Amino acid sequence: MQSRNITEFEQVKSKIIFLTLCFTALAYFAVSGSCDVPAQNTSGVLNVKDFGAVGDGKADDTAAIQSALDKAKSIPRGSSVILPPGEYRVTKTLIIENTLLTGLSAGGWPADRGPMPTIRVDFTDGPCIHAKDAASIHGINFEYDHKGEEARKFGPTVLLSGIGISITNVRIHQPYQGIMADGVTNIGRLNLENVFIVSARECGVYVTNAYDIPTLRNVEVWNLADYGQSHCVGFRLGKNDEIHLDNCFAFKCKIGYHFIQDKQGSTWGGMTGCSADYSLEGVVVDSAVSLRIVGGSLWTHGTALRVSGPGRVIVSGVDLIANLDAALIVRDCTSLTVTGCTLGKAGPDWPKAPAAKIEGGKSVLVSGCTFDAFGPGIVIGEKANNFSITNNIFQPSPFQAISDRSAASASKVIQGNLIKKTETEKN
Repeated sequence: MQSRNITEFEQVKSKIIFLTLCFTALAYFAVSGSCDVPAQNTSGVLNVKDFGAVGDGKADDTAAIQSALDKAKSIPRGSSVILPPGEYRVTKTLIIENTLLTGLSAGGWPADRGPMPTIRVDFTDGPCIHAKDAASIHGINFEYDHKGEEARKFGPTVLLSGIGISITNVRIHQPYQGIMADGVTNIGRLNLENVFIVSARECGVYVTNAYDIPTLRNVEVWNLADYGQSHCVGFRLGKNDEIHLDNCFAFKCKIGYHFIQDKQGSTWGGMTGCSADYSLEGVVVDSAVSLRIVGGSLWTHGTALRVSGPGRVIVSGVDLIANLDAALIVRDCTSLTVTGCTLGKAGPDWPKAPAAKIEGGKSVLVSGCTFDAFGPGIVIGEKANNFSITNNIFQPSPFQAISDRSAASASKVIQGNLIKKTETEKN
């Protein structure tokens, strides 16, 4: 009987010890968050250093980063791959699909010296990132070394070839080409926001074949070297379906914003509050379906706005300033409507090219604009045949406000303009 009581006592004691251990373990896991399954398998957050990345700027981290991206892609409903602080050298294209590659999740602004982890691109045969469907890139700095060459021909920093790509809070330093569409794939619902591209050699951003409202917001292409001013296009826009460019900026480019005819067509969309400075040309429209330019400032050495091809273009409330040639040049268009703009030069000491030259176009209207006193106002060429110049203000000047060289048979209205000519022209 006594032996039986001892046995029962030992059993109860064992159960108490077991339960105590269980409660202790549960309490530990509740506090520490630890468990046998790695956190990334439940949260969908992967760290490249868990896959062997070093991040010292010397080791080749390509395989480790790609392994993390491949693992993330396989996780249902998407996941994130984190680059901790460091410099990651890559020697081959990284492919991102259905995954977020992120450095700083919040607070890192991509300015001249952004507090972001860096990907150092150490190869020239292909893009650094091939972004496919639902690829996202956030909070990362990309660096290039041209090794003493004025323009080493790298591939694009990011090649776009998928729907729903998002690139935010990113800095790209000295690329040959920055963010570029592949020109074949639909890249609809593209989102570029808070992107700073420094000293791009050939092109900062190229968007084409984008359906369903791609958006570029607060994207800046900024060049320091003279090479960019003679070679770089800040923004090249091809076939786009209601693209929105908001508060973008191009500095010291050959062309700030270039609207072109691609194989699939040209742009339908608008620019709001976008600017260009110190560039040879601000906006060049070689082709457009329908383009709205609202607000912003285009201060250039050559021409602020040149419309040279088919399309409906509406320009409203823009500061158009150029020094070496006319601020506005119209060579061809389906229709051009310019209202509420200022046109002229940066000061009195520049060559005396007119503020605007109308050389052609099926329908041109300039109304409610202000022309400064630093040179001739509008010169209307011999081939212009359907235009209206009304209700503009020409500031008092010794220069000719409106010079009409069009044929007598042209359909035209010139009236209601406020003109006051001073006596002598400055030499």
